Formats: sequence, structure tokens, C-alpha cells
Amino acid sequence: MTKHPNKRTGELGVTKVTAQADGNQTAEVISAPLPPNKEHLELLFAQKFVEQFNAEKPLGVDCTIVSLSQNDTSDLDFNISCSLADYLELAELNPQSEAFGREALRTGKFNIYTYARWIWLKLIKAKQRSYGAQTAGRTILLLYCTHWQFLPTDKVPECLISTLTLEGCQFASVFIMQTNTTDLTVTRKIWPYEGPKPRRPKDYSGFIGINFPPGRTNWKIDVFQSPPEEPKAL
Repeated sequence: MTKHPNKRTGELGVTKVTAQADGNQTAEVISAPLPPNKEHLELLFAQKFVEQFNAEKPLGVDCTIVSLSQNDTSDLDFNISCSLADYLELAELNPQSEAFGREALRTGKFNIYTYARWIWLKLIKAKQRSYGAQTAGRTILLLYCTHWQFLPTDKVPECLISTLTLEGCQFASVFIMQTNTTDLTVTRKIWPYEGPKPRRPKDYSGFIGINFPPGRTNWKIDVFQSPPEEPKAL
């Protein structure tokens, strides 16, 4: 029997606010159920992604994923049958090893440019270097998160689009999960990009991403943000 190691996950979900007869409000977190081990967690996100991918057809009406087969931990995460790609690889947005990530874990705030730069260097660029251009060119990369503090607000995908447009990307396609609901089906395509010319990545260094703690009816927002740190290249 294969033993799946437990993986500490965070919390995703929605906040349900109920008005009481006395005029007060109560809030409770309706959490998205997340499996405790890595393989089951990735299977959950992969299945949700494939379902949404086939419903929305973001890479063209004739591009669907007709099969999904999970591999062991030594390979790319999933084999898929798709006209664009042969593999689906997942990468978790969990920068707890970085100073900005530990701060975000405490506060829910992060610098947009710093976060997007970390995703580019430590996830996208590192994985495409590991797999090589040929394999990456037949792989769809899905970026997902399990902590509400690291949910990528709208400008994170914008900054990533800007970065990939400038730097180039070897993956067949890259998607990022943005949802903070229990259905986990909101994803955004960041590569390939066919829109208007984006602004420069550095232009996002003045923006702050804020994720509000679930289970509250109000929040106090501190808008101060220290200057962004530059993640080091691998």
C-alpha cells in the first residue's frame, strides 16, 4: 500500500455573515475541504482545473483535456490527453521560506512585484529549467494556493503576464488559481498572452495585495508597506 505523507495546508473558503435580531452581525468561515496529503491535494486541484478548462476552453474551442492520469512523485504530476500538451504540472504558491511570505502569513499583505517575482524565479523559471524546453513545451503549469494569505490578487497575474511577456516562457500554458470560494474553480490564464502590451514588471512595485482574514465582519487596514525585497535568482 502506498503511504501518502501528510502535508500541512492552510485554509480557503468564504465568510458567511448573518444579521442578528439585535442588529449585530456574526461571521463564520465556510471552508473549502482540503485533503491532508500532497497527492490527494494535487488531484483535487487538477480535477477542478480540468473541469473548468473544458467548460471555458481558454486555449480554443477545439482544445480540451480528455483524460487525466496521476503519476508518482518522481515524475510530472499528471499525464493528460490534450492537443496542446501531454502533462499537467502543479506548483503551490506558498512562499513561507521568504521574509515577505512570512510577513504575508501574519498579515495577509504582500508587495505585488515581490510576490510575482518570486513566482517567476522560484516556480515557473525553476521548473522550466528542470524539465527542459522540450518537456516544458508539452506541459500546462497550474499555480495554486492553500492559504488565504497567499491568494493572488488581480495585479499578481497582471505582473506575471508582464514578466512572461518580457522574459519569455517555455511552458505550453500557465494558469493561476485566484478563487477564495469553496468550489475552487476560478483560474486565470497568464500564458500565452494575446492582449495589449502590458506595463513593465517594475511598475507593480508600488502596489500592495491585501487578503482579508476569513470569519470576520470588519477589518482594520494598515496601508503602510515597506519597500519590496528583490528575490534572488536560483
